[in-house]
Amino acid sequence: VIAGSWKISAGYQWTRGIHLNRPIDVNSTDPVLLTNNDAKAIAVGVAPPGASPLTVVLPSTPNGTCAGGIPVYNVPGAGSVAFASPTGQPLSPGVLGLGYTGQNCGGAPVGFIGTPAFFNYFRPSGPNPSFAGLVPGGYGTQVALAKVAGYPTGFGVPVPFNSVDAQKSNASSWYNALTINLTKSFSRHFTLLSSYTWSHSIDDGTDLQSTLEPPDSRFPRFERSNSVNDQRHRWVTSGVFQTSPHKSGDGMWEAIRSDFTFAPLLEVSTGRPFNVITGTDSRLDLGATQNRPSVVKGNGGTVSPFIHGVSFTPADLCLTNAGQPFTVPGVSPPQGCNGTLGRNAFTIPNFFQFDMRLSKGISLGERFRLDLIADAFNLFNHTNISAVNQLCDPSAASCSAGQPTAAYDARQFQFALKLNW
Repeated sequence: VIAGSWKISAGYQWTRGIHLNRPIDVNSTDPVLLTNNDAKAIAVGVAPPGASPLTVVLPSTPNGTCAGGIPVYNVPGAGSVAFASPTGQPLSPGVLGLGYTGQNCGGAPVGFIGTPAFFNYFRPSGPNPSFAGLVPGGYGTQVALAKVAGYPTGFGVPVPFNSVDAQKSNASSWYNALTINLTKSFSRHFTLLSSYTWSHSIDDGTDLQSTLEPPDSRFPRFERSNSVNDQRHRWVTSGVFQTSPHKSGDGMWEAIRSDFTFAPLLEVSTGRPFNVITGTDSRLDLGATQNRPSVVKGNGGTVSPFIHGVSFTPADLCLTNAGQPFTVPGVSPPQGCNGTLGRNAFTIPNFFQFDMRLSKGISLGERFRLDLIADAFNLFNHTNISAVNQLCDPSAASCSAGQPTAAYDARQFQFALKLNW
């Protein structure tokens, strides 16, 4: 109690969530194998520089022989791909070969080069059995070729899966909130309720409203950030002002100004977070919706007129399955990488709304009373943004990330008559 009818209270809330749902691709591609395979293909001329490592395809028809009668495909004006090892171990045209920077197995050897689709893009489940008919011996030969090259060999049985989105229960959340309430009990024709909340919601799960997987399912811990429903500040104030009730014998002026009710409602709050995504498959996991760009302060990359102080660059955080950085000379721009931008790093504009009710009661004799009611929602017609553009291509000069795409309701009026008896 402050004084008389005024009261103030405060409360703190801490909530911990465990075993929350999180979709994760448990059969994700290996970016190290993909990019190294691409570098070797570029070195011998099988793949053009700058193309996606996912699109490497080995020639299927030899056009020459190396020493020992090993079949080879000579890339015009470049290197060659041999379809057997120097010891005579057979490989497979169109699927797996040994690369050399010179013609007819000359120049420097670069190692094994494979067609990624045949080996299911080097996923843990092993080669794609849908391609088993391309080689004598079928799936057994696929696994043998993968073993020779050091690619994943799978689980010993054909697994005809690509992405495997497992619904795991290993996400967590943390919520902290401080609430302060100020109230004034009804007296002298006036009551008031004002509430301010500071809160912070954090989780490491994905946002089911937008992306359904982390940008890199190998490292879901990187997703620990502000929740999509995080709202740092919120202030709501409402009041009711009433004039004296009409009494028998009142004069005309007293009758006119009696039984008025004025009830305002004000809400002010900060915006909620949103993701910025590239729309490109920088991680090479055959999914484009969840990848985020890298970010630098100031200018130096792609800028958005709706997000100030930073610019966006292509993803360049390249990690092995063990979480260690890797680089692959000869592959430019970097491939198989995540962006350095965190999840839900920006917020939509703040929210402001003023609602109001004005009513007038009219006595109709001793038994009847008529209420005239007028409600206004968003009286000042303030534009409150509910969604923004999330897409930013870091290879472009500019983007529209953060541009408003939807808004809450504009100003609305509502009128009513209420008869009491």
